[in-house]
Amino acid sequence: MQKLGVDRQLKTVPDQAAVTSRAVDRCRSCGHQDECAVWLDENEQPDDPPDYCRNRDLIARLQRAGGLRWRAG
Repeated sequence: MQKLGVDRQLKTVPDQAAVTSRAVDRCRSCGHQDECAVWLDENEQPDDPPDYCRNRDLIARLQRAGGLRWRAG
């Protein structure tokens, strides 16, 4: 969330704790942890998450709410 610049928007959503918990659960249950760790290390200021990211839709909504660049879909 920090790499993609949406951590501030996440703090403003209704029921932020539950939304964050679900995002963490999606991340933990993903089969791409090693690939994601490499992606995070190699991308300083990415515009969008990798295609396999299970939080892509959430990130896109947060980016739209913050007026940021990337739009999913």
